[in-house]
Amino acid sequence: MGLIPDPLHPAIVHFPIALSLVAVLLELVARHRRARTLEGAAAFLIALAAVASVVTVVTGNAAHDEAVVPPAAAALLARHEEVGELAMWLLLALAAVRLVLGRRGWFKGVVPWIYLAGAALVASVVGYNGYLGGKMVFDHGLGTAPVQRSTAPARVGGGSGPATMPGEGPQRGGAGSSG
Repeated sequence: MGLIPDPLHPAIVHFPIALSLVAVLLELVARHRRARTLEGAAAFLIALAAVASVVTVVTGNAAHDEAVVPPAAAALLARHEEVGELAMWLLLALAAVRLVLGRRGWFKGVVPWIYLAGAALVASVVGYNGYLGGKMVFDHGLGTAPVQRSTAPARVGGGSGPATMPGEGPQRGGAGSSG
């Protein structure tokens, strides 16, 4: 067993979720005048969450290419991928907005409250996507060893063991699969 988990996606997914939620919490606490020093930490955590979201999407796409996808989970996987990409772009935009507001000195008055509302919305999208990912794993076993071993890729004629007809049983991710 190496130092880097295989697949990497399950080890990475928790970073954008936790970082975005803690960043929102720090921004909320920083609205108190004696806790303004937390603004920098909150901005840093949103930037880290944005970077982690890019890594999460890339590793998620790689995991999908190798995954056995039960037919019942195909639509859920497609939704998870769509929301994951949306969350990534929202986090990147949020981090950019926060950087510009801070650098230009515009992070004062009502602006931090508006930013906080947007950050809470983005963190909610990230959390919702985490829920979808958990549903795939815990309801459908996607990415778990028993499901991964449950069927061999479809083959035409010959070979040993039960053959899988096209359209039956779990499918492998990748080209031609939905999601």
